[in-house]
Amino acid sequence: MKWPTFLVAVLVAIVADASLTGALEVGGIWPRLTIGLVAFVALNTDPLTATWVALLAGGLMDLSEPSMTGPRSPHFLLGPHALGLAFGVQALVVLRGSVIRRNPLAMGAMAGVLCLADGLVWVALWTVRSWYPDSPAPWGDASSLGQFGRQVLQSLSTGIVAVGLGWLLTKSLPLWGFPSVLSRSRTQGGTARITRQ
Repeated sequence: MKWPTFLVAVLVAIVADASLTGALEVGGIWPRLTIGLVAFVALNTDPLTATWVALLAGGLMDLSEPSMTGPRSPHFLLGPHALGLAFGVQALVVLRGSVIRRNPLAMGAMAGVLCLADGLVWVALWTVRSWYPDSPAPWGDASSLGQFGRQVLQSLSTGIVAVGLGWLLTKSLPLWGFPSVLSRSRTQGGTARITRQ
């Protein structure tokens, strides 16, 4: 994978997530383009690179949105999205063998799964942190279960938007430098040949 291409794409996605939130928000739910980008990379690269991509993108997500607001200033907590995306990418690496990687619908489904895994870890970490005195969760007085329900809805919206994002990113595949995937196919004579995808 070409890291400069990813760095430009992830910065564009982070800025788009921060600036388009108001335009795409429905009832406090909005899609995450950054998660769709991480899903695209995880579907097309090796597991180690996918994990580093998840940690980097998750860290940038953590640093791009204030999680805690206090009397002095908003605070940023590095970790919940980074760990959530790293956890979700491990699930994607296991599941990606059962989908057609270049299909935008598969991209949408995998982005939804990744967003759901990220949301699960994010809610769990903030719930544990809220047990400490004077450490309220970002969702205020609402329950953790209610917040997880919001994360489920957010994963659905991310998956829907990721279908279009997947189509767009698939068109840009030559720019990414992903390793080719070798597969075996049978010819009419019954012999096997190796093809590059």
